[in-house]
Amino acid sequence: MLLDDIAPIGASPLAFREVADPEPGAGKVRLRVRYCAICRTDLHVIEGDLPRVKLPVVPGHQIVGVVDRLGTGCTRWQLGERVGAAWLRHTCGGCRFCLSWREQSYP
Repeated sequence: MLLDDIAPIGASPLAFREVADPEPGAGKVRLRVRYCAICRTDLHVIEGDLPRVKLPVVPGHQIVGVVDRLGTGCTRWQLGERVGAAWLRHTCGGCRFCLSWREQSYP
């Protein structure tokens, strides 16, 4: 599902469209998404209530999937591993919260 233009949700601005699978960069993974939630933040983006985003955009930032491709040098994850993608924009990666897999508590 892609958003090509900002519009009220009642105007049906979302469209189902096939897109090419991205290749993961070095040290990154690609996920085959199994579950995805659309929340109010996504609706704010769709309707233009938040600062303009680069279009097109695929809504849904709360996902669970399976690793289906590894980028070069990726050692943290394995093919077939089930993972959830954090909705966080930024964390430090070094505080007690980040080091104990509780990034959602990052100050």
